Amino acid sequence: MTTRLLIAVVSALAFTAACSAKDKSSDKAVSDFMKKMGDTSSSGGQAVAGDPCSLLDSSEVASAIGPLAAPPYRGEFAPNANAPSCRYDTKDHRRMLVSVDWSGGPAVMKMIHFGRNLTDPIAKQGVEKIGTTVLSSGDTLKGEWDQVAEGAMQCCDLHALRGDRHVELDWTGTRLTPQSAGALLDSAVKRLDHPLAINGAAGVAAAQQLFATDAKDSTLVMCNLIPQAKAEALLGRPLVKPPQGGQAKGAAGARECTYTTVLAAPGVIPQEYDLTLWAWHDGAVDFAQDQFVLHMAGRAMRRQLVGDTTPVPVDTADYPVGPWDVASHSTNPGYEAVKGAALVKVAAFDKKGALALLAGAAQALGAPH
Repeated sequence: MTTRLLIAVVSALAFTAACSAKDKSSDKAVSDFMKKMGDTSSSGGQAVAGDPCSLLDSSEVASAIGPLAAPPYRGEFAPNANAPSCRYDTKDHRRMLVSVDWSGGPAVMKMIHFGRNLTDPIAKQGVEKIGTTVLSSGDTLKGEWDQVAEGAMQCCDLHALRGDRHVELDWTGTRLTPQSAGALLDSAVKRLDHPLAINGAAGVAAAQQLFATDAKDSTLVMCNLIPQAKAEALLGRPLVKPPQGGQAKGAAGARECTYTTVLAAPGVIPQEYDLTLWAWHDGAVDFAQDQFVLHMAGRAMRRQLVGDTTPVPVDTADYPVGPWDVASHSTNPGYEAVKGAALVKVAAFDKKGALALLAGAAQALGAPH
């Protein structure tokens, strides 16, 4: 069973994992993968038994999620030649994962069903049937599998069982639809008996260079990226004290900065803006998960209060235009935005100020630094 699936099931039991923050950027992980390792040969050659990259052709993946930045490689968050997942990175910093359990698939699916039974009353994921699944969107997926199901409390993933084998396709953060994701999953399932000659370990060296580029932002000091003078210009009023870094030790604390403005009026509490580089890698994934949580919470509240199970209409005002790839409300009061590989959040009750700081951070991240 993949590490990611085990975490997902345990998270469903705890229910809070859908909105939890995971700091994937420990100093050790960054230093390990920033080292120059091996050559930069592309994937190819003989297939390796049990290789998750052997189930999809790069061209069919690229046609679905966009041009790839590198050959497919084994890894989940970072390149790892021994990982049970195959990762496809696009040039616009999106990623798709294909994970395989080559045995024990029925037990894995039982865990998924168990998690779904706990979370479906809130998440309303859809109705499962043998061989097909009816999604909450109303789409029906069919393929050459024995069973197929959406993951418990997950934004965008599907699980398929064929015989003793389990395949998961996670497209969180991409622009795939459930139908197109289901088509890719079906292709992967069909190749379980006759894998392609693709070696996912061969693409790791090239992927490490891409990972190292993203990892440079893991050491950013946000209070330097948006210093006091720039923050005051963006907010339109002075700060009562210098910007304050986060309380966490090391790089994690440096990626957070709090700005406190002067009193807007006599007797009014000073306004605080907490700016955080939330993710320096896979920002689009974290953003999609946050939006899933927000929309799920909205559906649950409507169901509880008025018995309405229809999807909450998407207000385009929730996705403001700016110097970012995409932005919306955050799980905390405030806004968040994806810029390249990064996700930036501003926690504040002042919408105008939060968006101004967010725009400044996005512009700074997009410029050489």
